Amino acid sequence: MIDLISLLIANIIPLYILIALGFIGGRYLDVNLPSMATVAIYILAPIVNFGAMAQMKFTPEYIALPIIFFLGSAAIGTLSYLTVQKIWKNNTANLIGMGSVTGNTMYFGLPVILALLGPEWVGVYALLNLGTFLNEVGLGYFFGARGHATLKGALLKVLKLPVIHAIWLGLLYNLSGADLPEAFIRYWDYSIGAWVIIGMMIIGVALAKQSRLEIDWKLLVGMFTPKFILWPLFGFGIIWADMAYFQAFGAEVHTMLAVMVAVPLAGNLVAYAATLNLHPEKAAAAVLISTLFAFITVPIAVILYQLIS
Repeated sequence: MIDLISLLIANIIPLYILIALGFIGGRYLDVNLPSMATVAIYILAPIVNFGAMAQMKFTPEYIALPIIFFLGSAAIGTLSYLTVQKIWKNNTANLIGMGSVTGNTMYFGLPVILALLGPEWVGVYALLNLGTFLNEVGLGYFFGARGHATLKGALLKVLKLPVIHAIWLGLLYNLSGADLPEAFIRYWDYSIGAWVIIGMMIIGVALAKQSRLEIDWKLLVGMFTPKFILWPLFGFGIIWADMAYFQAFGAEVHTMLAVMVAVPLAGNLVAYAATLNLHPEKAAAAVLISTLFAFITVPIAVILYQLIS
């Protein structure tokens, strides 16, 4: 158990260093946030996800993973959005709804999965993450942009993302039985590291671009309730049901579920909030505090799974 905790801490601490480096770059080196986000979303994300899908050891039951998480994400997001609308009569409710559908599952969660399970499980993790990712850029963006965009507009935004097409193309390549060239695999490994580095630095750059951090404790409760209560209940409910009744997935998938539901708020939330004028200072503070909080929640979630398995 001590070795597990040490492994988790050793792989989480560098993520905070990357946030700090991003803050320094954004505040003192004039690093451009939109350019970094473009590289992460439109270049590195498609490469990482295509390679992960193409190399995944595919089994039919894995198809259920993104469906389960898509439905769970939609249910948590919709419940959160409808509930907070009764508390906040302004666009704060939109910010909470947008943040509730997912978390920082890739920039923060992927290094943890690599440390715990190894690169051979990245494909399964990416497939699992697909369900929440679709809601992040679809339903979540729709919640945030309510009044500025239609559901059709949000769906069109999803279809235009290269990573969506990289995923299904990677699955087709996987099913073809062809091996990826060694050169691609080598640069795929590089791309994973670059994606995580840039993704975590984006949080720091986004924080640096805000004129101030504004902590709204009522807002934190509204955002932390789905992220650190509803999501863990959902994830561990799936783990318990599978262990007790279905036995469809192994310990590796259960570990992924435990990590996914314990990660902090999505790193892209600040950028979305700034774009939609949804209290970006408050969003930046919430993302920062949740990322610090995840130093505790991620190890606890993994250890809790170890104890019940």
